[in-house]
Amino acid sequence: MKNMHVGVRVARQVRTPEHAVDQAMIEVCRLVQTALEGRVEARLAAEVGQDALANMVRGLSQLAEVRGAVIASHGELAQVADEHQVGWYMDGPREDKTVPPTGVAPFAIAA
Repeated sequence: MKNMHVGVRVARQVRTPEHAVDQAMIEVCRLVQTALEGRVEARLAAEVGQDALANMVRGLSQLAEVRGAVIASHGELAQVADEHQVGWYMDGPREDKTVPPTGVAPFAIAA
């Protein structure tokens, strides 16, 4: 029974960092967009703020790496739970993982 409690605690917690990293990535994307729109609205040259923009994009790339690591650990935790008979199934909403990736971005960049 103790393993069930541990498994449920871990299962409840594992989504929190996944969603937090996604939210951080969304906020960095908003920052990039706002900075670029601000540069255009202020009629500044393209090179103005280039270093800051490059750092924002570098940070976004690093967040993508963190996201991948968190996702990988989620799968690894499920494997550990299965191997050690740790119960982790919970009641409540579950995220759908049945949709196979299409290889197509969910949005298109306007030309």
